[in-house]
Amino acid sequence: MLLDKWVCASERYGIMICRLLICVLIISTVLLDSVVAQSPRDLSTLFFDGKSYLTEEDGQPYSGPVVITNTHSSSKEEGTLKDGVRDGVFEWFFENNQVGFRDTYRNGERDGPFEYYYKNGFLLEKGSMRNGRRHGPSEEYAFRLYRLTHKGNYDLGYKCGSWVENGKSRSYDPCPTN
Repeated sequence: MLLDKWVCASERYGIMICRLLICVLIISTVLLDSVVAQSPRDLSTLFFDGKSYLTEEDGQPYSGPVVITNTHSSSKEEGTLKDGVRDGVFEWFFENNQVGFRDTYRNGERDGPFEYYYKNGFLLEKGSMRNGRRHGPSEEYAFRLYRLTHKGNYDLGYKCGSWVENGKSRSYDPCPTN
């Protein structure tokens, strides 16, 4: 009788362990699929319909990493498309693999921080965009001197508030407070 109870208990625990292992296997497979990076697709293999990039295989908007290569200059650009439009950070690289610019997109429009660099890696300009227009703090640096030449704020594409332009102070209409 004791042996029968032990066999029943071991079968019960064996079934529970088996179920647990199956759950762990399923969860790890799902997580592994999301962790393993999708390899970038060359943008030239997609069809642009004027609004979004579509796959030639099924005509559906492409979502995933893309790379854009320029065979003439050996430069490249990398980023992500979501539902066929740019979404997230796009980076363009000079032939020497130095970052040339870094732009942020949301739903196909520039929206978020951006940075532009000289070929030697020095910062040329940094700022932010909202709905495709400059918005918020902005800084520009001179070529060869690498010193700050312009600093101020934008409000949806228009300069506002106090600016420094080529070492001189300049005032524009006040920036909105919201």
